[in-house]
Amino acid sequence: MKTKIFRSIYVICAMMMLFLLTTCRKDSECFDKELYEQHKDDFCTADCPGVTGCDGKFYCNECEANKKGIRIQ
Repeated sequence: MKTKIFRSIYVICAMMMLFLLTTCRKDSECFDKELYEQHKDDFCTADCPGVTGCDGKFYCNECEANKKGIRIQ
């Protein structure tokens, strides 16, 4: 019985990881490796006026988007 439960948990975790890996994939048209390399270690303030990245996702500020290599619109 325990083996079935652990196997089910393993399958669920594997499916969740696969989902996360595919949804977090960097969009080749939007992701800017140079921008990422330049800003990956930046310290961003906590202000959150809200900006939209070229990937259509919401980021608190331009700094947060740049840290992920995403240009803002």
